[in-house]
Amino acid sequence: MIKAVIFDWAGTTVDYGCMAPVKGFIDAFKSIGFQITEEMAREPMGIAKLDHTRAIAAMLPEPITERQILEAYRVFEETILADIKQYCDVLPHVVDAVASLRQQGIGIGSDTGYTSVMMDEVLPAAAKQGYFPDFCIAPDKVPAGRPYPYMIWQNLVHFGLIDPRQAIKVGDTVADITEGRNANCWTVGVIFGSSELGLTKDQVAVLTADELLQRTAAVRAAYYQAGADYIINDLSELDGVIAAVNVLLDQNAPRKLLTPGPLTTKASVKHAMLTDHCTWDDDYKAITRSVMDDITKISANDDYATVLLQGSGSYAVEAMINCLVPAEDKILFLVNGEYGKRMLSIAQASNRNFEAMSFDMTEPVDVSAVEKKLESCDDIGAVLFVHCETTTGVLNPLAELVKLAKEHDKTVMVDAMSSFAAYEIDVPGLDIDALAASSNKCLEGLPGLSFVIAKKAVLEASEGNSPSHSLDLFDQYQGLYAGGGKFRFTSPTNVLLALRHAIDEYAKEGGLPARKARYIKNHEVLVDGLEALGIHSIVAPEHQSYIISTFELGDLDFARLYSTLKAKGFVIYPGKLTSQPTFRLGNIGDVYPDDMTRLVSVFAKVVRR
Repeated sequence: MIKAVIFDWAGTTVDYGCMAPVKGFIDAFKSIGFQITEEMAREPMGIAKLDHTRAIAAMLPEPITERQILEAYRVFEETILADIKQYCDVLPHVVDAVASLRQQGIGIGSDTGYTSVMMDEVLPAAAKQGYFPDFCIAPDKVPAGRPYPYMIWQNLVHFGLIDPRQAIKVGDTVADITEGRNANCWTVGVIFGSSELGLTKDQVAVLTADELLQRTAAVRAAYYQAGADYIINDLSELDGVIAAVNVLLDQNAPRKLLTPGPLTTKASVKHAMLTDHCTWDDDYKAITRSVMDDITKISANDDYATVLLQGSGSYAVEAMINCLVPAEDKILFLVNGEYGKRMLSIAQASNRNFEAMSFDMTEPVDVSAVEKKLESCDDIGAVLFVHCETTTGVLNPLAELVKLAKEHDKTVMVDAMSSFAAYEIDVPGLDIDALAASSNKCLEGLPGLSFVIAKKAVLEASEGNSPSHSLDLFDQYQGLYAGGGKFRFTSPTNVLLALRHAIDEYAKEGGLPARKARYIKNHEVLVDGLEALGIHSIVAPEHQSYIISTFELGDLDFARLYSTLKAKGFVIYPGKLTSQPTFRLGNIGDVYPDDMTRLVSVFAKVVRR
């Protein structure tokens, strides 16, 4: 929730039109022989007044000396101190807005471009009219004024806030908005009474409707360009802004996503997205190549290549099926969950020749049954299956199935969405032809990128196979590698930057051994804790992955369970089984055993209720 609002002074809470500084600067430069315009006086408005003086000096048609600048500033100070009490009228709606904030328990902060001596005149004058903030700081009390965020930081210190997103900066200049952005708090630009509008009440009153619209539109454009989060006419609209921000804060509250993806990501991974890149840029293409190379190294060698695709994991699976398996080859799908069934949907929609062997969703694929099938059918060209079935968390016997298929000279392709980078998968050692996965699983990146790791020979032999232009792995492979990392179509640049950082985090943690150990411990704490509460996993321990676990829902109501856990900072998945009510909990992402311990304690309270 918002805990503090930090107001500017002149043009925001007092001095409609921000007239006192304008008069002061015009008088100051007149004293050293220069006639400046009101527009020149206003352009740097909001910054510390000595800096403001220097900024005006830089606009003059001829250079002036430092002595002249300091003399102009001396006159400015004298003029302001002589006249400032005439410009301390509190703006409309300020007192009511502040009263509403106090009623909500929100602190009233303030900062300014005025010096402390100037504010010694303004503060008591405003207080007599009913406006007295809880805290006020001037730029001479910090190392530098706006656009530096130091005054806002002092406000945060005063109110004991750690997170600047719990504060709103309200101001009437571009400098205010820039200061707020630099402090990473919410920013609000006020139009009426502002220095940006640059009009007194009387001047506003005589404008035609068209003139007023034109003037306010210009202010709105200036605030928007500066990056204001909200733009309001006056402070009567501030409560609405706070309500809207509180909704966003609630929606974006930190939560642990106990799901198989998308999942909880480290703040540094999300932060990596904040740079904009051109897809043609050589630096960006080099990043793309490094991502592909590093993904390949996790489970394969130089005989393989990683081909990135814009889209979810299903895009990679569909591309793998339709591009890397020749059209004349019959495919055998081994299905024991919804993601195996999804491969059937893809094959059916693509008019592929295929058969499916279906198994219980809580049991792994039966190797002996597959062996009998392969021995009895000579027309099968490829075998496809899911390694870790996210439907229940059951783990299929990867090595045994691949070895069996290879003994029968079959092409083998694996959906390793949930297992890649968390389980040892020796792709060349097992002679797997292709493997599909995505950025937002155990690599702990963000949704939006999937990939296929395939033998280069298989990729190079796939030209013309794909019925899809967008999902043509051969063309994508050619473009990415021959083009030095250039996607054929628009790259999800920010997601790729996040993935680059996520891979770096993977290495920093200790690679697969360390990540695997953390996930295993997460799983143990979770399963042991829920079992003690009488909540049982539906998959036998010897077949259960440590990626995701499916539990009996029993007498619990899922909707109530979900909302209760969400209120405590945890988000879970509903079950996918139709035979019994279940729910699913993931152990992957930026989640640790301590998180699982907290989760179990929440479950304990739910069960007791």
